[in-house]
Order: sequence, then structure tokens, then C-alpha cells
Amino acid sequence: MNHKKHDAFNRRMPTDPDITRLQATITDLIAIGDSMYDPTMGSVTADVMIRNKELSDKKTKIDNEIKEQEAIINRSNRDFTDVRDELPETLPNKSLHFIEDYTLVILCISYFFMIVVALHIYVMHSTEQWTSSLPWGLFYSFMLTLISGMILYYIA
Repeated sequence: MNHKKHDAFNRRMPTDPDITRLQATITDLIAIGDSMYDPTMGSVTADVMIRNKELSDKKTKIDNEIKEQEAIINRSNRDFTDVRDELPETLPNKSLHFIEDYTLVILCISYFFMIVVALHIYVMHSTEQWTSSLPWGLFYSFMLTLISGMILYYIA
């Protein structure tokens, strides 16, 4: 029977990779320390001061740009103070009236022109006499106008 003795000699672990890793870490730290405190490499304080000056100049520049943009916004807001004074404090949530002023007039004129053109085309291409096809064309345009009006009323 061969029993191994449990002594320190049999419990050794390979330490070569650990020693190599520690040597590499120590070498890296020495190189970093040399670059920080070596007078030929430059001073960390000088680098920090230069970077601090660059960042403060950049901050000043951005602050000036923000002030310029705010001034532009304030000037453009003055143009709309009369409109803002006429509006109520809270706008109604039920419906949004986006068709106002000349938009509605231009829309009606263009719709009327479309109806006249469609009526003309219908009467000219109809197989019946124009006296009998004109009332039918007017009826169809009335129905189209009625349906369009209901859709717009539902949307707006």
C-alpha cells in the first residue's frame, strides 16, 4: 500500500503564471508613474490646466450661443403676443379648428371648380341629351358634396 503523505511538498501549486502576471502589472505601474512624474515627459498639472482652459473656453462659447438663441426666441415671441393675448387660457379639447381664415375660402373655390369640371365632363360624355343629364349630374354633385361635408364634419 502506497499512501501519500499530506505534507507541504505535495501541496504545491504552480505559481509561474501568477508571477508573470504580477511582473507585468508592476511594469505597467512603473511606466505610468514614470510618465506622470518624469520631467522630460511633461507635467500632469500642466496637462490638466491646458484641458481645463480648453473646457472653460468651450463652456463660455456654448453659453454665448445659448444666450443668442434665447434672444432670437424672445424677439420672435414678441411678434405673437397679440395673438397669444386673444387666445383663451385653455383651449377646448373637444374639437380642433384648424380650417380657418382664407384656407376655407380657397378650399370652397377649388371644390366648386372641381364640381363644374366634373359636371361638364359628365354632361359631354353622357349618351342622353344635355337637358336630362344636367339634372342627374347636379344630383350626383349634390350627393358628393353632402357626403364630403359629413366626413369633414366628423373629422373636424
